[in-house]
Amino acid sequence: MSEITGPVGAGEKRERPKDRRPGRLVTVFKAVVLLALVAVTAYGMLNKGLYPDELWLPVAAGVLALMAGTLLVRGYYQDVPLFGWVLVALMTALVGIKGLSLLWTISEIETIHELLRCSMYLSAFLMALAALSSWRQVGAIMDAAVLVVTAVAGYGLLQKISPLEYPIYSVDDITVGSTLEYSNTLAVVLGIGVTLALARLTQSRNVALRGLMAALILIFITTLYLTASRGGIAAFGVAMVLMILLSNHRLQMIANLLLVSVPQAWLFWQIRDLGAIWQADAPDAEKLATGIDLRNYLTIALLAAFVLQCAYAFLVRRYDLTPPARRAIGWAFLAVVALGISGGAAVAVAQQGGVGKAYDAILSGVRGGEGEGQQLLSLGMGYRGVYWKVAWDEWKEHPLTGTGAGTFQYTWYRERPVDTGVRQVHNLYLEQGTETGLFAFLAMVGFAGLLVGYIGRETWRADGDRRLFLAGLLAAVVIYLLSSVIEWHWYIPPSTLLFFILAAVAVKLASWKEWKPSGESG
Repeated sequence: MSEITGPVGAGEKRERPKDRRPGRLVTVFKAVVLLALVAVTAYGMLNKGLYPDELWLPVAAGVLALMAGTLLVRGYYQDVPLFGWVLVALMTALVGIKGLSLLWTISEIETIHELLRCSMYLSAFLMALAALSSWRQVGAIMDAAVLVVTAVAGYGLLQKISPLEYPIYSVDDITVGSTLEYSNTLAVVLGIGVTLALARLTQSRNVALRGLMAALILIFITTLYLTASRGGIAAFGVAMVLMILLSNHRLQMIANLLLVSVPQAWLFWQIRDLGAIWQADAPDAEKLATGIDLRNYLTIALLAAFVLQCAYAFLVRRYDLTPPARRAIGWAFLAVVALGISGGAAVAVAQQGGVGKAYDAILSGVRGGEGEGQQLLSLGMGYRGVYWKVAWDEWKEHPLTGTGAGTFQYTWYRERPVDTGVRQVHNLYLEQGTETGLFAFLAMVGFAGLLVGYIGRETWRADGDRRLFLAGLLAAVVIYLLSSVIEWHWYIPPSTLLFFILAAVAVKLASWKEWKPSGESG
C-alpha cells in the first residue's frame, strides 16, 4: 500500500506528536511541583524549623502562590481520587472555620497567622495529592524524605560530637534539637525517617543500598535516643508495631531490625557512662572528650550495621530460611521487644521509688533533671495537664466558636494557675476545640481518623511492594498524628509539611488498586 502524502480531507484529522505534548507537560509540571514541596520542606528543616514569623510567612506566601499557579494548569487536578477530595473538604472546612473566627477572635493578628498556616498545609496536601502521577515516584519521594531526615539527624549528632562548634539550642540545652531546635519534634521527624528507611531497606534487592539504609536507621535511632523525647519514642514504637503487623514482609522486616539492634545495643552500652552527654554545665574539655568517644563508638556501630546487613542480604539471595529459622527470628524479636518494654518500665518505676511514687510523678508534671537516663526515664509531662485543663475549661465556655484561631496564649495568660508562659495547648485536637469550636475539632479529628482508617484498610488489601510502601507511609503518618496528642508540631511548619506530603502520597498510592496505575506502561 502506498503512503498517502496528499492533503488531509475535510473530515479527517492528522495525528501529530505535539497532540500529546500537553499531557507530558502537565506530568513534568507535577513532578516539578512535587520537587518544590520537598525542597521547601528540606529548607525549613535546616532553617530553625521555620518557627519565627519572619521565616515561615514568606514560605507560606510561596506555597499559596504555587497553589494559585497549579489552578491555571489544565488537567492538574483531574486524577485526584474521590477519597482525597473528602479529606480536602475536611481540611477546607477547618480553614474556613479559622477564617470565620476573625469575626469573634480576641486577636486578629494571631488568627490571620493561623489561617495562613493552615492554608499552607491544605495547599501542600492538595498539590502533592494531585502531583503524584507514577508508581515510580513513590520510592523516590521516600528516599528524598530519608535524605532530609539524614541531614537533620547528622546535625543533631554533631551537637554531641562537637558541642562547642555545634551548640545545642533546645528547651533544656541538654537534649538534641538539631536544626529544628525542639527535641520532641525532632524525635517525630527521626521516627518518620526510620519507618521510611526500613520500608526501603526491606523492599530493596541491592546489597549496598540495604547496608546504607541499615546504617541510616542506626543513625536515626541513636539521635532519637539523644532527644530523650518520651512521647516521640512512644509514638514511634506504636507505629513500628503497626507497620510490622500490616506489612507482607514481616519476617524480613523483623530480621532487618534485629540486625540493626545488635550494633545499636552495643553502642548504647558503650555510651552509658558518657555522663557529659546529659550535662549542660560539664567542662568544655570533658564535653570534647565525650564527643570523641561518641564519634568512635558510632563509627564502629555504623560499620557493623552495614556489614551485617550486607552479609544477610548476600545470604538471603542464595539460601532460603528454613521454617525453624523463621520461627527463631520471630521469637527472638518478640523477646527483644518484651525485654525492652519491661526493662524500661522497671527502670523508670525503680528510679521514682516504686509504683505509687511513679504515679505521683506522672501527675505532678515534674521532669527529671540532668544525668544519665534522668531525662529519658522521667515520667512527668511538664505542665501539659495544666495547659489541657485551662483549654478545656475555656472550650466549655465557648463550645461552638472558641476564642479565635491561634489565641490560646491569651487564654493562658488570663487563666493560668502557674507562673509560666506558653503559646500552644500541646494537643493539636484539643487546640482546635478551644480556639475554633466543636466543628473545627470534628474536622481535624475526622481528617486524622479517616486518613489512618483508609490507608490502613487499603494496606491490608494490597500486596507486593505496594503493601510494603503503604505500611511504611502509614507508620510515618501515625507517628505525627499520635505524638500531636501531647505536642505542638503544627507550629513547626517543615515537620507538618512533611506529614502532609507523605499523607498525600499514601492516599494516592492507596487509591491505585494496582501497583501500576491504569494507562501507565512499563
